[in-house]
Amino acid sequence: MRLFIAIPLPPDITRALSAARVALEDYGAAGRFVPRENYHITLHFLGETDALKDITDAMREAVRDIRPFVLRLKEYGSFKTDGSHTGFVGVSCDSDELDRMYETLESALWERGFSKNRGRLTPHITLGRRIEGDEGFVLPPQKAAFTANAVVLYESRSERGQMQYTPLHREMLS
Repeated sequence: MRLFIAIPLPPDITRALSAARVALEDYGAAGRFVPRENYHITLHFLGETDALKDITDAMREAVRDIRPFVLRLKEYGSFKTDGSHTGFVGVSCDSDELDRMYETLESALWERGFSKNRGRLTPHITLGRRIEGDEGFVLPPQKAAFTANAVVLYESRSERGQMQYTPLHREMLS
């Protein structure tokens, strides 16, 4: 199974992100845009693995002492790689809870034989990949915020050329 751990988003945030995507497309940008039902904040991409017990144990350890925290949408940005880039909306946290949870998750996964992510967490929500024509795009200031209260293990698979994300396990923040 192809797996990743992420923070799910509530419907109002999904709507705000959909509006940001429309604004980006209206600006003239093109690329492979993410369907709104697939928006999330990735914490760790695990890749191909069937080690569900190890992953769920690591998730449980990561959230053990973490209280729900507020996340806010920020500006549009992009990660540029190999001539194309991934367009995203940045996310900020009102406390250090997200960073604490991320560090604990990384350590717990590492102890169970998984590789670590490269560097620090850059919380974001991907709007599209291979984006072109977004140079100079400015997203109006975002006021959308939500309380993150869970992390979810998702399976990612391609069905008829479209990525489908299926939740397999959820850990609630205390």
